[in-house]
Amino acid sequence: MKFEILKENIKKAVAICERITRKTAALPVLQNILIKTNGNFLELTTTNLELSVQWKILAKITKQGALLLPATFLSNVLGFINSDKIQAQEENKNLVLISDNQEMQIQGQDPEEFPLIPKMEKEFVWQVSGVKLMEGLSQVVEQAAFSSIRPEISGVFFVFQKNKLKIVATDSFRLSEKTIFLEKAGEKDFSFICPQQTCRELIAILSQEKSSLEISANNNQICFEISGAQPEQAKCLMQSRLIAGEYPKYQDIIPKQYIVKIQANKEDLISQLKKAGLFAGKSLDVSLNVFVKEGRIKFFSQSADIGKNESYLACKAEGEDQESVFNYKFLLDGLNNARGSEVSLEMNSSDGPACLRPIGDDSYFYILMPIKQ
Repeated sequence: MKFEILKENIKKAVAICERITRKTAALPVLQNILIKTNGNFLELTTTNLELSVQWKILAKITKQGALLLPATFLSNVLGFINSDKIQAQEENKNLVLISDNQEMQIQGQDPEEFPLIPKMEKEFVWQVSGVKLMEGLSQVVEQAAFSSIRPEISGVFFVFQKNKLKIVATDSFRLSEKTIFLEKAGEKDFSFICPQQTCRELIAILSQEKSSLEISANNNQICFEISGAQPEQAKCLMQSRLIAGEYPKYQDIIPKQYIVKIQANKEDLISQLKKAGLFAGKSLDVSLNVFVKEGRIKFFSQSADIGKNESYLACKAEGEDQESVFNYKFLLDGLNNARGSEVSLEMNSSDGPACLRPIGDDSYFYILMPIKQ
């Protein structure tokens, strides 16, 4: 194997692939990247047996071949190369990297030791904006929570319905939903649960590759294929298993009415919650008491070890006076993921779900259960 490649191209690809290898300590071979040539492209592949990433980079190939290299070590080595271009060649299962004023040799392994990644059979295919999906996943992905008892809530629920995609995540205490409108309607409605780690890795890739995205799926696997705008740009294929099971019927908990609804500046709410959170201690409890006629919210928190806080924020309010207690960090998560400067918060009884929505954006909402006192 012998090739010449731009340093930035291979450095970016290795950085993405190396993320997949960090949680595979049980099988040392999975801590490696399979590097092989394919025509005019260099292909980099990693897997943890549940998730695999293949990245193709245009390179000047003078000799075909394949080699297995330690992912983290290769990433560190590339960080010390200052040249714009790198020449590489295989010598006795080692990769020799040649650049300006330096030559480094990395010990490799036989590529036959790397597990074979089967090609997925595509049953359903959709075209999605990579930027929109990245932004949408960023708003919901952290609400998923690992659960051995309820594995179905350990991932993000994808629901394709004609010309829109809904992505949902919950940990049973809170839930968020984001709707993304598709430029081209799908042929058939389909839903699946994608693992949280897969979604996180996809966000990392899409933050660098702002291009078109093809999603294909069957009942067991999902595939995300990302193509560059130009032929010479990278092309990435991510393939992952899906989580088996039926997602909770979350539509049943979406509040259809409210006791009180407030509208306020998002940053002002965040500031008040952070201040109140300082006095909440380990309990994380912050009380929100809405006074409709006065048009203000009282924030109250106290801890026997720290002290107490009581502060007020002006707001628009309609309905009846209401007091609810929330985990302030959970409420902050919803506010931070809401896009826009103004938000509404619909509160129900002290043990009923509250619903947070950005003003002027119907594509996102965040439901939070109050803490029972």
